[in-house]
Amino acid sequence: MHDQTTPDGLPPPPPLPSIAQAPPVQHAQHYPAQKSVAVAVLLELLPGAFFQTFGIGQLYAGNVVSGLVFMIGYWIVAFINLMLCAIFIGFITWPLCWIAAAVVSSLIAANAAGRTSPRRV
Repeated sequence: MHDQTTPDGLPPPPPLPSIAQAPPVQHAQHYPAQKSVAVAVLLELLPGAFFQTFGIGQLYAGNVVSGLVFMIGYWIVAFINLMLCAIFIGFITWPLCWIAAAVVSSLIAANAAGRTSPRRV
């Protein structure tokens, strides 16, 4: 047999392997976990009632930014009302702010949790 060499005297390179076609890509659909509206509302009201911490139900429902803004914002309002207690107006404004925060934050958390639950047609 006759050895094949290149003009510079080196053996020829080995043949390139055939390029196999990549397997088809499977796309998975991820659905957000279903959140209970009742749990979201309870997580707003119970910590709000006992610890003056609103926003936990919004965190549960997936609204992290609005939950943290509501939590820190309420603490600022509560501090201002605490200072207003020195001139007795805080005893009126603090309960009013608490009721408003409880209602608004519960509605926001319920709406956020309702968006993650499946829609019935």
